[in-house]
Amino acid sequence: MNDMNMPRPDANAARSEWLQHMRQVGEMHGFFDRVGRHHHALYVQEGDTLLVTFDELGRVMREGQQGLPVGFDAVSKREWSYLSLVADGATWFRDDALYRFFDRLIDEGFFDSFEKVIFFGAGPMCGHAAAAYSVAAEAAQVVALSPVVSLKPETAPFEIRFRNAWRKDFSHHFGDAAKSVATASQAVIVYDPCELLDAAHAAQFRGRNVTRLRFRGGGRNLLRLLEKGGNLDRVLKATANGRMTPLRFSQITRQLRQTDPDYLKRLLLRAEERGGTMLPLIVAQRGLAATGDAHFARAMMTLEAGGPPSA
Repeated sequence: MNDMNMPRPDANAARSEWLQHMRQVGEMHGFFDRVGRHHHALYVQEGDTLLVTFDELGRVMREGQQGLPVGFDAVSKREWSYLSLVADGATWFRDDALYRFFDRLIDEGFFDSFEKVIFFGAGPMCGHAAAAYSVAAEAAQVVALSPVVSLKPETAPFEIRFRNAWRKDFSHHFGDAAKSVATASQAVIVYDPCELLDAAHAAQFRGRNVTRLRFRGGGRNLLRLLEKGGNLDRVLKATANGRMTPLRFSQITRQLRQTDPDYLKRLLLRAEERGGTMLPLIVAQRGLAATGDAHFARAMMTLEAGGPPSA
């Protein structure tokens, strides 16, 4: 057997340790169960608000062996109950065992036992799942970052990024995210309008209960930005309180947009792509003043010298 195809022992050990850590958390506070071959469910019982999240094992593992699924902070900060579905790979949460898991929770009245239920997911796959499975809880609230509405060709003929998932079945009742959120009390869809495919999916979420939030310059990984400085926690809190509006989102992200190096570098790149030197120079000056990052100093020197845009 080719050694290149064998799992790395250290990776397997780290994965086993993480799974054991999750079992301990689940045994102490709720449960940690395997759902089919490719998904895990972590439940922590606390307050009358339930946060349901969708995450990827690879992303969580990159946070370290003690890493926790997205949104877990709400358990300690907000004393919310917590249910996280973690996918082991690019499953798109399309799995009969997962459908049966949610159907059982519905039949048992699990979601009805909470005053508020919030579904959250970040990125095309997890954002899609948060919106699609939200139909399981009547009048749930949804926060989805850059979600895919579906990968069915007739629903999203413009989608060309996820060829390996095109054969997955999105015809199940947890398959069309835009239709599922019709039962939500509010669905907050956050996306970067400069990412054209993300914007095309976001445009398909319609209805009086849908709030589309344009995060211009946020890029493809909005979660990485919003997790900084507690911004994601503020977004979830505002959603739970029924106060999530474009104005509130702008207020939450204002400091990030003014001081975050990654955001400002992306803003500088976009300004350079538009041509001219005045706007890129203004962005570079503000970026240097806010962060002290040498990237902006180099860009200023190049622009002031009349050279090509910075790399």
